[in-house]
Amino acid sequence: MKKKSNIILVVILVSVLLGLDLLLKYLVSTYLTTVNIINNFFSLTYVLNDGAAFSLFASRTYLLILIALICLFFILYELKNNLDDRVLSIGYSLVLAGLLGNFLDRLMDGYIIDYLSFKIFTYNFPIFNFADILIVVGIIIVIIKEILKERGKKYEVRSK
Repeated sequence: MKKKSNIILVVILVSVLLGLDLLLKYLVSTYLTTVNIINNFFSLTYVLNDGAAFSLFASRTYLLILIALICLFFILYELKNNLDDRVLSIGYSLVLAGLLGNFLDRLMDGYIIDYLSFKIFTYNFPIFNFADILIVVGIIIVIIKEILKERGKKYEVRSK
């Protein structure tokens, strides 16, 4: 029963987050140029990104689509094998929603819409989007859960 409820959770979570990501990108591309939110720290800036993080693989759309497909199959495999663990299901769902959001952008348009811009002291951090946040937070959840799982196994072995 737990697996079934986690499948429902995954489907709802991915659908809602993917929908929100696509809605935000639509609104940004339709209405936004640049809006300063916090002077010299945070702004909303509409940017078309044909690369990956930090402009890696810029203008290599087909390579990035291939990488995204490989990651997509890996995430689906891990989700399937970890449906009995709610925390891992949530972590992988976040990654999946973010991956799908950016993948659909790249597949349909050849670029990703980015809009969150931070300046930290004098450094202009690379502009990113909601999907990127989902991917990073999801990966952090998965890493922490896996570390805790491994620590638990070590303590089980010692106590026997």
